[in-house]
Amino acid sequence: MEDERVVASSAGDPRLLSSTPHAPTTPHNNRLMNLPPPPGHPLATYVVQVPKDQIYRVPPPENAGIVERHREAAKNKGKNSKGKCSRYLICIAIVLLVIGVLVSGAIAAVYFIFTPKAPNFTVSKLHVKQQKQGSPPTYDVTLKAKNPNEKMGIHYKSDEDGATLTFWTKNLGFGDFPSLEQKPGDDLSIFAIKIRALKTKAVPPNVQKSISDKKTKRQISLKLKFESPLVFNVWFLKLWKKDMTVNCAFRVSTMAQGTKILSQNCKTKLS
Repeated sequence: MEDERVVASSAGDPRLLSSTPHAPTTPHNNRLMNLPPPPGHPLATYVVQVPKDQIYRVPPPENAGIVERHREAAKNKGKNSKGKCSRYLICIAIVLLVIGVLVSGAIAAVYFIFTPKAPNFTVSKLHVKQQKQGSPPTYDVTLKAKNPNEKMGIHYKSDEDGATLTFWTKNLGFGDFPSLEQKPGDDLSIFAIKIRALKTKAVPPNVQKSISDKKTKRQISLKLKFESPLVFNVWFLKLWKKDMTVNCAFRVSTMAQGTKILSQNCKTKLS
């Protein structure tokens, strides 16, 4: 690289003035050349070096090594970050899998231990009240309920007109199913359903004869159906809600005084 040197001098140096071409002499130039030097600035010579622009058409060999090292570092960093992300994802998947297995096991245990079983019912008594022959009677049916669930209690909700009593295909009346609380494993719960006869319909002849004939006992087959919403609970936790439908087919010795239950078959369905 070559340097250009520019030599500048003050206007008062006679050696330099002799080698410098003179401008045309004018009154204005004469006045400028005869001016004294500015105060505080001694005469001096300055050398200014201006380097030429350096352009490398071919980069130095060491630059290739530097670039290659940067590329390798970037690749290694990307591989490390991908490896860390994959490890994190695997750990999260394992944790979620373990939680899912534990939750599924807990649900299965609760389901098998606390699976609701339908309560069992038996008709224990029937009492018929009639003021006079031909008037609408009242049928008081007493039932005994057993809770087969050893771990869960049952709450029976009342259902208005949820019970019906029929003789063959003839409806004898409707009644309300009462509200009832039953403890786990309880088999001593007794409740009554009062069936009110329909005022607009006459009592079937066979039923009326069985009610009125006090000397000759006339056996009668009846069907009792009642429904109720159930809630199965453990302490204060309500685990299951079911709708219960019970159908009891039973036969009595008479519908007059001294009624005895001769046979019965009660089936309970939960939905």
